[in-house]
Parts: sequence; structure tokens; C-alpha cells
Amino acid sequence: PNDTRPHLPTLIALLDDPDMFIKVDAANAVGNLGFSFKDSATQAAPRLKTLLNHEQSLVRQEAAYALGNIGFAHTDLVRDAVPRLVQMLERGDDDEREAAAHALGKVGINAPELIRGILPKLVDVLEFSKEATCGGVLFALGAIGLHYPEEVASLVPKLMQYLDSGHTNAVKNAVAALGNIGSSNPELVKDSVPKIRRIMETTTDIDIKMNAKVALGRLGDPSAM
Repeated sequence: PNDTRPHLPTLIALLDDPDMFIKVDAANAVGNLGFSFKDSATQAAPRLKTLLNHEQSLVRQEAAYALGNIGFAHTDLVRDAVPRLVQMLERGDDDEREAAAHALGKVGINAPELIRGILPKLVDVLEFSKEATCGGVLFALGAIGLHYPEEVASLVPKLMQYLDSGHTNAVKNAVAALGNIGSSNPELVKDSVPKIRRIMETTTDIDIKMNAKVALGRLGDPSAM
């Protein structure tokens, strides 16, 4: 990636801008920069963590997404933010739960032990989440399923229901979750393969198509070739 690290001090300063939208844009930029460069992440993560307690929900959401990006690449820098993200998952509004779950899922891809214990909470949240804002929970379930497939195997029928959702975010994350769960034991998700194959063949959404192709590849389905 282009090295935009010289702009980091300016971006971190903008996290304190009184304009909420400038603050949100800065958090997004800092999160992307922190994903690519650990030195940037090290500088930005502490300020982003404080924004998880900001009075504006939108700021809290963007801080969570940014920390998720950093945590995916540099787990050690966001480990101590996990309890606050779990609080957001439990007590936040729909959009906050979506952001917190997505961040927890990103952290859990490479550090599954940090989110393994929140599986019951994710299941509870999924029960009352709207399809439009459940993608983060599905993503987090997929992160757990990648490492502990038997622990989420009972959720496969529930996840399959989201394959017929009209919401892009729900479909693409359900597809990815099923691919993760079945990656080490395709038998666990075998009933989902025809649906995922059909989705890959018929969808016009590039993200859904890519996730379906990757999922089928993980499951050893020849149609992914």
C-alpha cells in the first residue's frame, strides 16, 4: 500500500475534532492505516479505544470498526479493548452491535481464544438482530467456527436461513461463516452447498460472489474452480 504514515499525526488530531463527521472519517482512515502499518496502529489504538466511550453512537461505531481493522493485523494492540466491545455487543443499539460484533470477529480470526467465550452472547444477539444489521454477528460466528467448528455446528440451520435473506450484508457473511465452519469438516455444512453454489452462479453482487467462491473452495466443491 501507499505509505501515508506521514499524515498520521494529523489524522489522530482529527479524532478530537468537534465535528462528528470529521471525527468519524478520521477514525476510518486511522483504522485502515493501522491495519497496514503496526507503528501507526500503536500510535492510534489508544485514542480509538477512548472513542469507544464517546457520547455519539456513530463515533463509537467507527472506533469499533477501526479497532477491528487494527486487531485483525495486530491483535496484541486491541486485546484490552475486547471487554468494551463485548459491552457494546450486549448493550448497544443495532448499529453499535453490528460494529462491535464485526470488530470482535476480526480480532477472533487470528486470536479465537479472545472471543470463544462470547459465543452464547452472539447467539442471543442474533436472535433479536434485524437482517440488515446482523452481518457482524454472522462474521463473528464464522470466526469462531473457523477454529472451533463443532461448537457452532448446531447453528448451521440458522445460518442457512440467512442465505435467502434479501440483505447483502447478511448473505455475504452467512456464506463466509458456513465456509469457515466447514473448512475442516465439510460434512457439518453439506446441506448448504447447493444453496451457496446457486448464490455464486446467480448473484450480481461482487462481494457475495467472491465469498461464495471462497466458501465453496474451502468446502472442496469443484464449482469453485
